[in-house]
Amino acid sequence: MRTWGIDGTFKVVPQWYQQLFTIHAFVASKLVPAVYCLCTGKDIGTYGYIFQALIDKAAVLEVDLNPDTIICDFETALIPAIRGYFPNTRVQGCYFYFCQTVHRRVGELGLKTRYRTEEQTKRKIRILLATAFLPVPQVDTGVSLLEAGTTGTLAALFQYFRQEWMTDERLPLWNVHNVNIRTNNHLEGWHNRLNRKAGKGHNGLYELLQLLIAEQGVMDTLIQQVLSGNATVVDKTGKQGLC
Repeated sequence: MRTWGIDGTFKVVPQWYQQLFTIHAFVASKLVPAVYCLCTGKDIGTYGYIFQALIDKAAVLEVDLNPDTIICDFETALIPAIRGYFPNTRVQGCYFYFCQTVHRRVGELGLKTRYRTEEQTKRKIRILLATAFLPVPQVDTGVSLLEAGTTGTLAALFQYFRQEWMTDERLPLWNVHNVNIRTNNHLEGWHNRLNRKAGKGHNGLYELLQLLIAEQGVMDTLIQQVLSGNATVVDKTGKQGLC
């Protein structure tokens, strides 16, 4: 399990919990849920407790719990917790979430109409997002070339981009140069399916446990099919077109 995807969903949990936090891993190119956590918090202490419990259990089972890469969103508390407990693991931000967040700022700045109607503005914003595919040392040069001559709200977008995304700590998180698995969309899809199966929001604890037990039964069957070569392998790259 060299690559993990980590995310939380909120709709299905009982009202006194904040999220269902799940860790998914690839088994022979199939993404499957490996850990389910009902959490009352979304802070670094909560995530640290989860990771320490996993490390302790792995030691008992004599399992190597040292993923090469963990893909997650840009949640403030989660990333330092990952780095604290898995210092040798690469933390990869979800490229789709990065694009979504920048597009949200495009809307907040009143640039949506220009994005839809002005080809030059649309092209500049799309290329700005595509700087994620440049080697990290070249990103600043690429952004500077795009930024040259911008004025008004478009210049404000570049100012936001530099302040929010181009710090030494943030830039490597959204950079996807030579990265195969770029998004957590596969995991988001699993959460959406779980929400549909639940049929409502804020399920009772017993209802949620029954749902997860049933889901794990389906996953156990899938894992056996994959390991025996009887399941169709899907593209695991999570590659995303330019936003």
